[in-house]
Amino acid sequence: MPDDNRLRFGMIAGRIAVCMAAFFAVTFVIGTFFDNPIASAIFSGGNIPALVISSLGIYVFCGAFSFYFGAALSQSMKIANDFKRTIYCSFIIFFGVIVMTVAGGSLLDINNLGGIFPEIRRTIPQMIIVFLFVFFPIAVLGFILGRRNNDPTLGRRIVLILNCMAIMFIIYEIIKTGLPRPRFRLIQEHIDGVDFHAWYDPIKNKDELIETFGIYSDNFKSFPSGHTANAILSIAILPGLAAVVPALRNKKKVLFVAGFVFGFLVLASRMVLGAHFLSDVSCGGFIASVMSAVYYKRERQLFG
Repeated sequence: MPDDNRLRFGMIAGRIAVCMAAFFAVTFVIGTFFDNPIASAIFSGGNIPALVISSLGIYVFCGAFSFYFGAALSQSMKIANDFKRTIYCSFIIFFGVIVMTVAGGSLLDINNLGGIFPEIRRTIPQMIIVFLFVFFPIAVLGFILGRRNNDPTLGRRIVLILNCMAIMFIIYEIIKTGLPRPRFRLIQEHIDGVDFHAWYDPIKNKDELIETFGIYSDNFKSFPSGHTANAILSIAILPGLAAVVPALRNKKKVLFVAGFVFGFLVLASRMVLGAHFLSDVSCGGFIASVMSAVYYKRERQLFG
């Protein structure tokens, strides 16, 4: 893609991301007032198509993380200074292995494959297997393609997208921890003390309920939706692949549209499964849209 077209794409993509953030701000307000009736109307627990789409939401995000880690390692190996090269490569390998192993656990969680296959228990051996046979090969692919790419700005481009992904993840995890909220599907089990709570009214006795009834702690992490945030960020993650794979440079618009459609499919699946309320997915979508807008703005500033 010629430089002027690439710049134009970045500007348009950034503006769309801002419009998406505005859209999610509106739906967030609507959800704040009508979360419970909307969730009641949409809920379809155990919906297999929704479970599959939901699982793909985490897979694409974690798979992209793995791919970019592999590409980042390939660029670090090109550093001329032996000491710096060793430090950078060691850090990327160490951190990458941890992230990809944790990603394996996320993929096996009850919100993903664990919801389709109840026999999956998210054990350490299973997490390692997913790491070795799912995410590690993706990292190797990123490494190989990164080694073949001679773009001198590639390393900084990868750092930019990884930073956006990591910052977004940290933001929504902090909010999840600070504002515990029962998922709609948990409320439908009619457990004593587990009632509907607005996002601004976090449940106070979460730990007591977990201990008393043996409730899985993740069932109190409704707000905001991490799956939605991960999926909506695909409008930046997928076009970003063109930096590593030159053959995709003329496909950035297609990748953006694919990320857009994919993000809203995951959003809908999370509500259908009773995993989130409208305000949950709206908050997750807002965070991801803002981060996408920041990504495209920084990309234009740094690389034109």
